[in-house]
Amino acid sequence: MKKLDSNKLTPEQQNMFNDELTYLATVSKDGTPQVGPKASLIAINDHQLQYLEKTKSTAYQNIKDGSKVAVVAANVPSHKAVRAVGTAEIHENDEFAKAIVENSDTPDAYVVVINVEQVNG
Repeated sequence: MKKLDSNKLTPEQQNMFNDELTYLATVSKDGTPQVGPKASLIAINDHQLQYLEKTKSTAYQNIKDGSKVAVVAANVPSHKAVRAVGTAEIHENDEFAKAIVENSDTPDAYVVVINVEQVNG
């Protein structure tokens, strides 16, 4: 993937995040990497991604501890991929989260919004 001079997702990149299985990477306070799928992740605009944090496990704790995040979406048949790096905000029980989770299948989830700072595609 080449580094782009942008923190904005193109429409094609947004579609990749919306259509492909994505993987989120974080790092713990002691430097241990963590990566896992986030099937609920979507692009909500050209500079933000969002997913429902259902497990509230390792990635959740790493984000709470201030970890930067990287998200990758890849289409295997075409060999196309996009990676976004940014800072995540967890919305727990605020009005923003309530409005989203009440329309989901997981009413006890938290909403995580990733503010994209760098795009590689």
